[in-house]
Amino acid sequence: MIKDKDTTRSLSRVLENMQKQDEGNSFIDLHSAGECSFSSYLRKIMENSGLEKSEIVRRSGISRNYVYNVLSGSRPNPGRDKILALCIASEMNYRQTQQALEIAGSAPLYPRDPRDVRIAIAINSGMHDVMNVNLLLDEYGLAPLDI
Repeated sequence: MIKDKDTTRSLSRVLENMQKQDEGNSFIDLHSAGECSFSSYLRKIMENSGLEKSEIVRRSGISRNYVYNVLSGSRPNPGRDKILALCIASEMNYRQTQQALEIAGSAPLYPRDPRDVRIAIAINSGMHDVMNVNLLLDEYGLAPLDI
């Protein structure tokens, strides 16, 4: 569960850098209607980007049933690596990924962890296929995302 002060602080950081009104619309949709869950956050990101569930399944490498259960909310607490895989497959940027991890109650990408640094760089460079991210991690002798 996310503490209210952590959520407020995180939301404030996001709001601090927001400049476009359409970003404000998405922000309000995501954060004004009660508690936000990872599944609702992921669904909203997918809706805004126009990505299909089948594409998320393909890119993430996670089983179809697992992804559909996460999206329906029947699997509310996926592991951190699965969250990261879903964020990557959903074309989330670094900020959105950090927000997703926080909403899910998982540790954020940590700048002093070499694996997290490589994942962040992959996200920032536009990698949207977990297989490619895992190949990159392997190149640096780091553990792949456990999907």
